[in-house]
This record gives sequence, structure tokens and C-alpha cells, in this order.
Amino acid sequence: MALAAASAAGRANASAWIAPEGGQEILTGAAGMRADVMVFESSAYLEAPLDERSSLIFAPWSETASDLQSGWRGEAVVGVKRAVFRDDASVMAVQGGLYWRSDPPGDCGEGGIEARWLGGRSFGGGRFVNLELGARALDEGCLGGRAELTAGFRPRENWLAMGQIFYDAPQDGEKSLHFQLSLVRFDDNDRGIQLGLRTRLDGGGETALVLGMWRRPFG
Repeated sequence: MALAAASAAGRANASAWIAPEGGQEILTGAAGMRADVMVFESSAYLEAPLDERSSLIFAPWSETASDLQSGWRGEAVVGVKRAVFRDDASVMAVQGGLYWRSDPPGDCGEGGIEARWLGGRSFGGGRFVNLELGARALDEGCLGGRAELTAGFRPRENWLAMGQIFYDAPQDGEKSLHFQLSLVRFDDNDRGIQLGLRTRLDGGGETALVLGMWRRPFG
């Protein structure tokens, strides 16, 4: 699960979250426990504008833990996102690209494809809700699905509060449901520091502390 699969460009509205004008970059790390095992995660999300509606996406993710067969596993996505609808309150985008996984199941290869649908709406007063739905397929099959729901609130110009639900349904493993609460503090240059806490809602005894750095490198 990528910890920063969705991100904001420092503005509390759905359009800036899903289709920012100046691109965005988020670097995230997490440390926590899974049963009695210490787990470390790292992820990056880079979105570089191609034109007014399209952007290039690069999103690697890795996990290190002693209960993994090789002690480490990773994923990465390279793709293109395009906003297909946008007004003052709502936005919708689609995304497609190449997907890589270090530990493919069965006879499947490491490479594949990913497709996503993204939608969001602002409700005034700094409040917004976003939804992402994704599907992945490796060579020779091995389908999987993911969903992410985010509710955000910006009480002040330099503060953003978020609640997020992540659902992962890989073909080769157990389904999982995680919940994450985060606060992001922005400076005058739209750079943010994120502090969050994530836990698993469907059992498994997983809890992690999340730390992230946000910026808009192309704005």
C-alpha cells in the first residue's frame, strides 16, 4: 500500500488534490508493528505537469520486515494522469501506466499495468472528499484491486487534517483495510510536513507512525 497514493498541493479543494496545476512531490516514511514484527515503509509520489490537463506520475513504494521471504519487497508505478472534468467544486481524472512488483505470485511476471479512476468534490469551508479506484494486472494475470477514500479539512491556511481509508484486494493474498489520520503543516512556500497514525481495521495488529514531506516542485 502506497502511503501517499493521493496528495494535495497545499490547497484544500478537490481539484488541487487530484489535478494540481504545479505538480506535486511527497516523500513518506513509516515505522510500526505487524503482530510482533517491526515494519519500515518508504514511498515517493512525483507528479510532473505535461500540459494543462495531463501529468506524468512516478510512485515507488518499498517495505522492509523480517517476516517477508527476502526481508524486503517493493512496487512502482509510472503512468500518465489526465483530468477529464473540472469546475470550481468537482474534478474527475483517469490514470494509466506501467506497474512493477518485486515479489510476483505464482507464474506471473514482475511487470504489468495499472489503471485508476479519481474523483473529488469540495464542500466549502476548506472541506473536501476524494475517491480513488484502481485495478492492476501482472503478466500472465494476477489481478488486484485497490480503493482509497480521503476526507480533508483545512481549518486554517497553513493546516490540513485528513482521514483516509485504504482497501487492498490482491489476488494472491489476504484483503486488508487500513485507516489513517494525518495533520499537515504548510509554510509560506507551500511546503508541508505530515505527521500521521495508521492502523488496520480488519485485524492483524498493525499500527504505524507516518512522517511525510510535501512540496510543489514545478509551481
